[in-house]
Amino acid sequence: MSDAMPDQSAPERPRDLPEHVTTPLLALITTRSMDEDYAHVADRKAERGGGSTGSSRRGWTTLAVVGAFGLLVAVAGVQTSRDADVQELGRATLISQIDAGRDEVADLQREIRTLSDARLAAEERNETLAAQSDDLETRVRRLEVRTGFVPVRGEGVRITVTNPQSEDPNDEVRDEDLATLVDGLWQAGAEAIAINGVRLTSLAGIRNTGRAIHVNSQPLTPPYVVEAIGDNATLQARLLETSQGQAWFGLVNGLGFGYEAENVNMVRLPASTLRTLRDVTEGTSGNPSKTEEEVTP
Repeated sequence: MSDAMPDQSAPERPRDLPEHVTTPLLALITTRSMDEDYAHVADRKAERGGGSTGSSRRGWTTLAVVGAFGLLVAVAGVQTSRDADVQELGRATLISQIDAGRDEVADLQREIRTLSDARLAAEERNETLAAQSDDLETRVRRLEVRTGFVPVRGEGVRITVTNPQSEDPNDEVRDEDLATLVDGLWQAGAEAIAINGVRLTSLAGIRNTGRAIHVNSQPLTPPYVVEAIGDNATLQARLLETSQGQAWFGLVNGLGFGYEAENVNMVRLPASTLRTLRDVTEGTSGNPSKTEEEVTP
């Protein structure tokens, strides 16, 4: 008799498990979420059904909140409108100020150009006046030298004139004799002349008072030393070529005046002691060997 053995391959009956274990996870989350929503809605309904006074109070509160919110919106709208007006007014004012500033800047720029042109014209005028002033100063110096109102120095000649060896006073050197010599020196190109240290000018006079010769009212005694500033290389030769020089040498030869001339490298002549020169006209005399600028005051 054989023993029966249990069949190992037969399936074993599963045990009963809870629903939340066997239910798929997504379905479980959805189901429970819906259940909780339904429960929450049911609770709200129960509250509304059991407390009408609270619901009414909440309604008035909601209405008040909505009204206050509307009021705030209205106030904000009005304020925004006012701010917009103010901003627009400020913008217009700013634009007006900018335009006015631009006009002012344009006016200032035109004024600057005008002033700049005036400055350039003034500078040109100043340069012209400066050149004219320099020219006038040069002419004044020349006139002062020629008219004797400033001391001068330079090369020239020194001529010593003495009376003849005669006892006749009529044979002595007279004022017109010295004037003839001086005129000859001017014609020869002398630029400044003095007799015995007395400077001759256009206003100076050589006069006889009795037997004495006066220059600028100052008496002179022989010998008469005539100093003239000029080109010492040509001054004596030019003197012989002038009409007054020839007349002078005729007196020297005819009356026997003592005459001695020498060239000197430096002659110093003082200024005239006459009254201040108030009016003078520049002119030319003779053929000066060099211009007055070459005579140093």
